[in-house]
Amino acid sequence: MPVSTETPRFIIVDPETIRISRDEEDGSRAKKRKRANEDDAAFSPFSRKGPETDGTQILIHDPTYYSEDPDADCYVRVEKILFKVHRHCLLMSSYLRSRLSDKPTSGREPLELFGISVAEFRALLWARYASDADVKDLPKTQDDMTRLLLLATATQTCDFHELHSWTMKTIYTAFTTRPTFTDACTSATLTRTVEVASRCKATDLLDAAAARWSDRLRRKTIPAVPAILIADTYNLRGLRGIAYYTYIQEILDASPPQSTMSAIHLQADPKLSNTQLIKLLSGYLSLVSLWERRRRTPTSLECSEGCSTEKHRTCARVWEARWSAVASSRTVIEFGSSDVLGILLCMCERLDADPEVARSVAPACREAGLEALRQEICDIRGALPEHFVGCM
Repeated sequence: MPVSTETPRFIIVDPETIRISRDEEDGSRAKKRKRANEDDAAFSPFSRKGPETDGTQILIHDPTYYSEDPDADCYVRVEKILFKVHRHCLLMSSYLRSRLSDKPTSGREPLELFGISVAEFRALLWARYASDADVKDLPKTQDDMTRLLLLATATQTCDFHELHSWTMKTIYTAFTTRPTFTDACTSATLTRTVEVASRCKATDLLDAAAARWSDRLRRKTIPAVPAILIADTYNLRGLRGIAYYTYIQEILDASPPQSTMSAIHLQADPKLSNTQLIKLLSGYLSLVSLWERRRRTPTSLECSEGCSTEKHRTCARVWEARWSAVASSRTVIEFGSSDVLGILLCMCERLDADPEVARSVAPACREAGLEALRQEICDIRGALPEHFVGCM
């Protein structure tokens, strides 16, 4: 019988121990090394289709800003993305200019940037490669605004001073002169705008963004919860007041219909903290109390020039009687008691159109009373934050 020359796969060490032969182990290791070598070849930095490697991590070529132009000789790494761009695009920045002067860059030794995201750096490169036609009349779309906000923080981080100033001015102009455009901004865009303005210490943009957001809350064209969150985070007093006020009306309107004797069950957004919920409830109580006082106390009617003291007694008596009648009317009662602004605006419209007031109150006194009521509405709107302070 011929003797087998094959190496045994298993070796019996003792009656209780069997192990794999060393040759079998070495064969397995060799196969593993082979697969690793095949993988290395597939991702070779010399392959045009493969990503780069800096020796420790695989870097992916950016799909837009990894240029095949031979004159693009500047390699930049942001996170795990590799960019290849023209050096002159980065020389506007004193920070990058000093770093690029040290030594040439390459795919294996790129200039690595920290404190800036891939999206921000792409926005920066977009601006540096953009033509005059590309930047004319920006922003044209909401995507343009998103890019501008990324550009604002990128230019601040990398010290592109002139480009940063242009970017902030462009965003500010959109918020102050283009209401149709900002009416289409989402809560996420408005939140990002406030964050950028705060980070860049652009108080003019911060005020403009808060004002546009407040106006949209008053018109109920945007949800209130994101505004509450950002107003509390950045201590935006005016935005906080109208955001809390609007949300009170939202949750009351959304509560299930109740019978005359049943309790109201409010469902608040889970993103709000307990402290914010306490502010909501305290604000609700304060506003209801305010309307109960105002309902019983008509706006003061001053005696105008041309109206005698005796005549003005009639003016005041009719004004107070019509105030009470309008306050008790079905139109006003349909408002929630906490919607003080809505109620007083309705009162103003009804008194302005009331035939008894027009007939029995001197025209100058009537106009003075309506103007005083309009001023009270403005004062209450400005004082809204004072109602949402929680428990003292």
